[in-house]
Amino acid sequence: MSAGHYGRPGVSGTLVGLAGGFAAGTVPTGKLVTRALTGQRLQDLGDGKAGSSNVARSVGWKAGALVLALDALKAYAPATISRVAGAGDGTVAAVGISAMCGHIAVVKGRGVASALGAAFAMDPAAMGICCVPLVGGSLIHRHAEAVTVTALSLPLISLFVHRSSRRALGPLVLISILFATRLRGSPGSPLPTSPRVYWNRFLLDRDER
Repeated sequence: MSAGHYGRPGVSGTLVGLAGGFAAGTVPTGKLVTRALTGQRLQDLGDGKAGSSNVARSVGWKAGALVLALDALKAYAPATISRVAGAGDGTVAAVGISAMCGHIAVVKGRGVASALGAAFAMDPAAMGICCVPLVGGSLIHRHAEAVTVTALSLPLISLFVHRSSRRALGPLVLISILFATRLRGSPGSPLPTSPRVYWNRFLLDRDER
């Protein structure tokens, strides 16, 4: 049965989707996986950050890959469920972004993996193209730069593929929140003091002062 057979959800259905997406984003997958595998708190390991990179460095690459996949799934699953329930592109994007915001606000992570999951749900065709720089950069150990290039190119590729500015709006909002979070830095980080610090946070996702 196609998604269209379900009919579009009303306001209450949309609000449930947004709330469900945000709630999914608040699940601290990195902390849970680390506790399950090592019995330790992720906050006490490595740089203390909640994301898959710290898990990979502190626990192992397999654990890091699992956290990456789960964090992406936190946004992909609720957004995809919304699409199957008949939601339009704007609602699907909003649900995915809501999940990423839940991760950023509650888990205190950067939201990169959740953004990846949301992007795949809202525009799989564009993300199929964007995977080229993302995977290529990661293979040459330039993951942060690859994420930056992929994020910046996503709205443009979406616009090119679909010829619709409305369709590209979701990816644009997504990456705007993602880069705003990068520039803000980790919780407790001081405001940047120079253009170089802003640039390093923007391009490399480094909490330099």
